[in-house]
Amino acid sequence: MTTKDVALGEIVKHIHEISARCRIHVEDVGALCPKHVSTRWIYDYNICMFIIKYQDKISRYTRIDIENIKFLRDCLAILKKLISTFESDKTKISDCYVWLCKGIEALQYLSSSNNNPFAGILSRSLLNYTLGSDFGGLWCLAFAFTPKGRYYFNQKFVHGAQINESPAINSFDITNVTFVNPVEDIQSIYMDSIFEEGSTEVSLDMVEEGSIRQVTATIDPPMLDLADVTSSSNQPVNHFVAARQYLKSILEQFRIPGQTITDIITLFNTYINSDNDIFSDDMIQERQEYGWEEISHRDGNVSIFADIALRVISASPSEATCERTIKDQRLILNLKRLRSHKILLDSREILMATK
Repeated sequence: MTTKDVALGEIVKHIHEISARCRIHVEDVGALCPKHVSTRWIYDYNICMFIIKYQDKISRYTRIDIENIKFLRDCLAILKKLISTFESDKTKISDCYVWLCKGIEALQYLSSSNNNPFAGILSRSLLNYTLGSDFGGLWCLAFAFTPKGRYYFNQKFVHGAQINESPAINSFDITNVTFVNPVEDIQSIYMDSIFEEGSTEVSLDMVEEGSIRQVTATIDPPMLDLADVTSSSNQPVNHFVAARQYLKSILEQFRIPGQTITDIITLFNTYINSDNDIFSDDMIQERQEYGWEEISHRDGNVSIFADIALRVISASPSEATCERTIKDQRLILNLKRLRSHKILLDSREILMATK
């Protein structure tokens, strides 16, 4: 364990202790500090923001390491944004690759440009937990099964092109305002009002046209396009290879014959390597997606390829969206409605999805 690892552990413990004290001295502070939740550590961002907002009052009865708390706040802001995006029921798993790349790069930026002592640790941790993990290929493969992902992998990993060199941290500014100085303007970048005074309810607040608005978990997440992805030397892993290896593991799990696996991997290589999109005629223009369902009904190995693509891009990026779907299903199909016709149940599901 390094000195920085120890320092990160100490500052986290420090804000938990301050939170506990603030909840005892509610009248002195004038507001109720958010409580640390061990199963939802990202709530620590709320605690950091509370301490920064009420630091003058809190410092009267306890010590505050305000500089390191601000460093921690900056890191948690990025992680909070990632979690909020992943847990939105409107986020597609094919969007996650771009967000993970940007999150890792944004933390690296804080470490190198702002001398943030915790950002480098959290950047490596995020990389190891996601794109660098055994399941990292899944994020890569889901992105590769989209037209933008295919083009990006072709340009970056086949031709070695530089997509863009804009600062990754800009992607975490919802308003897309020109990023000038992250130190001076960090609060406007990082959604600094995520709770009302005296409230411990957790919410995602987003800056829109200079004002703060509270949004629910079902809001459409801000989309990143290819211009937001940088070709960074800090990400040496060839994600095209990672995607291909994960595709192979899926085929093996499905117990596809060896020669068929080889042929499908060859098809995937052609799909990425070709400068001309081999599925361009199957594009659903209004959604900018491939019609994998239609392709899956064709003959030959392309049918297996499309079936896997359809299964992968239909997956949920987090448990939260699955839990919400299960909850909705329980409301639709309960003991009182066991005799309802399928058409009626489907209608109720459609109505609930559009509420």
